[in-house]
Amino acid sequence: MTADPSVYHSERLARSYALYRPAVHASIWTRIAATIPPDHEVLSALDIGCGAGASTRALSAHARDVSGIDPSREMLGHARLALPNAAFTLGRAESLPFESESFDLVAAAGSLNYSEPLAALREASRVLSSGGRYVAYDFSTGRVGGDETLLAACFERFRTEFPPLPGYALDLKALPFGACALALTAFETFDVPTAMAVDTYIEYILGETNVEAAIAGGMTEAQARRVCDAIFTPLFRGELRTVQFPAVFAVARKVAVAR
Repeated sequence: MTADPSVYHSERLARSYALYRPAVHASIWTRIAATIPPDHEVLSALDIGCGAGASTRALSAHARDVSGIDPSREMLGHARLALPNAAFTLGRAESLPFESESFDLVAAAGSLNYSEPLAALREASRVLSSGGRYVAYDFSTGRVGGDETLLAACFERFRTEFPPLPGYALDLKALPFGACALALTAFETFDVPTAMAVDTYIEYILGETNVEAAIAGGMTEAQARRVCDAIFTPLFRGELRTVQFPAVFAVARKVAVAR
């Protein structure tokens, strides 16, 4: 089941994404770039589901010109402020308002869950130049290292207080690449370690979509903050801790289609 993208039509969530998301995208792109031949020149790149621009910023280190597209006006407002030299468009992955073969690289960071995968892949392939690369990647909620028993109890309480939203499971390796003139060339799962203090972690966790759904449902942000403080503060013990973000990516090459 496709996840509901309406959760992102929130100025509070857009502000959180702009200010408090962890610096994970750049680390993921370092791994992705290592799988792409160095002679593959990227003049133009598209970030599908660009959100508040964090993924676009990371992508811009690997392309001369970058564009982003997202269905959330709130997110795009922050993206345009963060990256004034990038081009941002309001739109959806299933109907990209771009000419065919207009990008050398197309990326989707944690956004395929919110679209119909086959339609989104077909559109991505259409706007991708022959031999170009399509990249889908995502990362999960960061988990603080330490006492595994305490960690499990904290996240069980977190899931109880803020139930996960439906429709998030998506196996990137099993996407219908072949039906969209794409050939899988790389797939990897790994953890991205990031040092965080408890205050920084709480600000980040308040930007998770399940927390946003609870606030949209009537919980105040102050209430959500108190709950998250009570759950996660014991994991940090007043110290800077390493937070592991489980990440995954798939890279596919646009193949020539016989005419």
